[in-house]
Amino acid sequence: MPWRLIAKAFGWQTAADEVGETPVLVVWHPRLRRQFTGTDAWRRAVRVSIHAPQPYPVDAARNEVQS
Repeated sequence: MPWRLIAKAFGWQTAADEVGETPVLVVWHPRLRRQFTGTDAWRRAVRVSIHAPQPYPVDAARNEVQS
């Protein structure tokens, strides 16, 4: 699966965190304020982007939801 390509389409960006001897890949999204590191960072970013929409709040009035 082309995880990197799909994540880039959703607006995810990369950075390198150079704390130790080897740089660590950081995949982050500017609007979601989420970041992932590690070998499966691209896959996790895509899974966050492709999710079911949040339902309307339970206490919202029907008139507000329909208009």
